[in-house]
Amino acid sequence: MSTTYVAVDVETTGLDAGKDTIIEVAAITFQNADILDEFSSLVNPQRDVPPFITQLTGITQAMVDDAPSMFTLRSRLRSIIGDHVLVGHNIGFDAAFLQEERLGIGNHRVDTVTLASILYPEAGRFNLESLVRFLGLPNPGGEQSHRALDDAEQTVELFLALKEKALTLDFDILNEIVQSGRFLGWRETIFFEDVLTLKAKQAFDGDKPPKRGGRLARLYQPTRPKGQLLAPKESPDPLDVDIVSSMIRPGGNFDHAFPDFEYRPQQVQMLEIVATSFNDGSHLMVEAGTGTGKSVAYLLPAAFWAHENGRRVVISTNTINLQDQLINKDIPELQRLLPFELRAAVRKGRSNYLCTRLFQQMRHSGPGSADEMVLYARILQWLPTTENGDVAELTLRTPGERIAWSRLNGENATCTSDQCAAENCPLHIAKRRAELAHLVVVNHSLLLADVARNNLVLPEFVDLIVDEAHHLESAVTDGLSFRADRRFLEAILDEVTSPRSGLIADMQKRVGASISPEAKSKLDTVVNGMRKEAQYAAERLDEFFMTLSYFFADKINRRSQFSQQIRITPAVRSQPDYDELELSWDNLSKNLHGIADGFHKLSKGLGELVDDIEGVEELVLSLMSNGRSLEETRANLDHTILEPQADMIYWVDIFKDRISLHAAPLHVGPLVEEHIFGAKETVILTSATMRTAGPDAREEANFTYIRDRLHAFDVDDMAVGSPFDYKNNTLLYLVSDMPEPNQPGYQ
Repeated sequence: MSTTYVAVDVETTGLDAGKDTIIEVAAITFQNADILDEFSSLVNPQRDVPPFITQLTGITQAMVDDAPSMFTLRSRLRSIIGDHVLVGHNIGFDAAFLQEERLGIGNHRVDTVTLASILYPEAGRFNLESLVRFLGLPNPGGEQSHRALDDAEQTVELFLALKEKALTLDFDILNEIVQSGRFLGWRETIFFEDVLTLKAKQAFDGDKPPKRGGRLARLYQPTRPKGQLLAPKESPDPLDVDIVSSMIRPGGNFDHAFPDFEYRPQQVQMLEIVATSFNDGSHLMVEAGTGTGKSVAYLLPAAFWAHENGRRVVISTNTINLQDQLINKDIPELQRLLPFELRAAVRKGRSNYLCTRLFQQMRHSGPGSADEMVLYARILQWLPTTENGDVAELTLRTPGERIAWSRLNGENATCTSDQCAAENCPLHIAKRRAELAHLVVVNHSLLLADVARNNLVLPEFVDLIVDEAHHLESAVTDGLSFRADRRFLEAILDEVTSPRSGLIADMQKRVGASISPEAKSKLDTVVNGMRKEAQYAAERLDEFFMTLSYFFADKINRRSQFSQQIRITPAVRSQPDYDELELSWDNLSKNLHGIADGFHKLSKGLGELVDDIEGVEELVLSLMSNGRSLEETRANLDHTILEPQADMIYWVDIFKDRISLHAAPLHVGPLVEEHIFGAKETVILTSATMRTAGPDAREEANFTYIRDRLHAFDVDDMAVGSPFDYKNNTLLYLVSDMPEPNQPGYQ
């Protein structure tokens, strides 16, 4: 028999169930699509209704003054709720207020926010109104929102839509979600149990067995990248600038293809100088105001140049929004109009891609928390539909989900190219697509990671376009910066000390029974030494951060509600108590060095067993990676505390009782000059805001500041105007009474 659910919604005087109270309540009992009972009522809160609640809900003080109290309504609500499963959109909020009235205690609960995030991650926004609009569901309240009955009715409609979506999932996927959810005691398991039962019944009633997908390892089946690798010409052919620019002139391809297309002389001007820079093999900074259409102005010459000369052009952006616009809108429109095939790919950092091997490991061990279970179920239903395995398609909603993803993504994977090639690996496939592409879209961080790793991240290229170039300096600075706090160092120690989830414990479980007693004895000796060092390190970590906090205690405003940054300057280092901080760090540093040395010894010892034990290669890589990461962290903190480098700045960031240590390069211009301008044949920097004016108001805005900051001394420049008349069409509105983000009333 199908489960009976009751959708509940309350409107309240505030957000705190312990202090605030209900002003309206609604409950709808339903089974499948059949409504069994329905109830709603205004409630007298016996207190004032705050004005902002009236503004939000439309419920006034006069409306509730003559309404019954919750005590009067309690019996009716108890009869409709019964022992049914409570359903709500953010059910924790509604259930908390009902429990204050001794209602719904002990009932199973299902949250439609959680279910929607699993079944429709592409929705992006998961408030009730947005989901109703996204799914095209009936909206009984029309434009009126935040009334209990309307929201309860929408929750029923949403729940039924989610159930229909879940019924489309493969039987094996549903079964695995149910089995994992039962083992964990996950709240939403009952929903998937209901769906699984209904799916089996529907299949057998139709005299067909349930459709089964076989091995879940085959869930991810992307389209394999196809095409010929680019063959760069030794001597590139110059572009015919007139032919390229004709596409965006009156009567050109864009004019014929797009009815709303507007000819912009500034766009043509920019296109022509970009094309000329490709022909000359020169560098260029071009400022193009809003409305110029600068993406088309650089994409067109880049496309022709890449196609005619077999030379890949990399386009770097600072924001995901622009990256998505280029790859999902601008480039596809261009591909429709060009007289040749143009292949384009987006390439992101490793942490954006799912590692299918790590996910397979989670399937064997099972999710360990509610957040992991939600992400696990979301990935199971998503894998058969995704081409990219990109986290952007999953919408990570909570910090717990982001932590869970960090254990599953390519950044956390220690894989070899052979392993990746042998599997359906999203990261490997993204690399292959980039290798076949004429245009590769990346962000500034990945561009700089490629520079830092000697061009091993991106396929080979010598032509580069940097959009949103006014962010390039900060992106380089961020990429070369360092940050460490107590939690960061504790996580490193957990890899050694944790008996369940740590890397060392995992290694012992996986190889302990497969090696000789002599080898096991040597391994245990190293592990015991590491754990002893980790025990000392944990004690000295406490001492170090206590000393750090004490040293800076008199240098901050303790009443501040915001984080405070304090430079660690020579003057700070010369203060009398600083030597205690140095001594405390030196003691901790020795322990961390001992742990790092242990990682290296283990990786070397296990490396000799690669041919004898399956899966050891992955462990060796993990151990090497952890040892290297710990040594880099120790070296960075050595510089921060003991031996500062002249070209770096160091500081602490303090917020309440949290303190972190930071380092960043003082000036990145020489690095940009050497690794970008000096290493590439053509570099185009563009943005809507690149020029600055000097202190003299009569001085015209120029490129002097950004040229100095990026060491762009031999780079041409041009500023093209905007087609918009800002002076006569812009109004600046300054709000003088907006509350601070940490103050009441901030929105």
